Amino acid sequence: MKESINVAIVEDVEDVREGLKYLLGLDDTITVIETYTNAEDLLKDLNETHQPDIILMDIGLPQMNGIEATKIIKRYFPHIDVLMLTIFEEGEKIVKSIQAGATGYILKNAAPNDLIEQVKSLAVGGSPISPKAARKLLREIKKDDNEEDSIEDYHLTSREKEILKSIAEGYSYKEIAMKHFIADSTAKRHILNIYKKLRVRSKVEFVKKVINEHLIENGP
Repeated sequence: MKESINVAIVEDVEDVREGLKYLLGLDDTITVIETYTNAEDLLKDLNETHQPDIILMDIGLPQMNGIEATKIIKRYFPHIDVLMLTIFEEGEKIVKSIQAGATGYILKNAAPNDLIEQVKSLAVGGSPISPKAARKLLREIKKDDNEEDSIEDYHLTSREKEILKSIAEGYSYKEIAMKHFIADSTAKRHILNIYKKLRVRSKVEFVKKVINEHLIENGP
């Protein structure tokens, strides 16, 4: 992980914006480099020399919303991670956020420690999604599983299917290793094999493919 994770916050409610800045500032590995009340001002500021590592983006912004802003950011600055922060738990909004290029999705009522840990997880390649949001995302993915469109067989093993679901739920490779009682190196190898079979190169491409091709099997 970098010595400091540079974060920008886009949130139109002052109390929430300042509260997020304060909470993230409690961790000495996170630096809030700028805050914005709207997406337009953020987009004006982004350039080759002024770029945060992570943007904490409110979804319900005035004028341009967080989803539209994320599409633009990922088009011109694909290496910047966008973490959607919202009060909404609707499956459709979660799916649209991920399809726009967001790398994670958490709720505004997340505990302070959870927020910090999710930002850190994102910085090391995780894709943090709050448990409630993850369940709604998976339900949204499963909703159309009975469609007649042919789905490509990627020849995933049963273990790879289990790990695929864990990746979609937002677990980092270390958390996947702990959950499945395997070594970190084994978890990394499984993830690389899954990416190779699905022909994706990033977490965002992976999640889009999972959503668009309904790769999560029905289950409890």
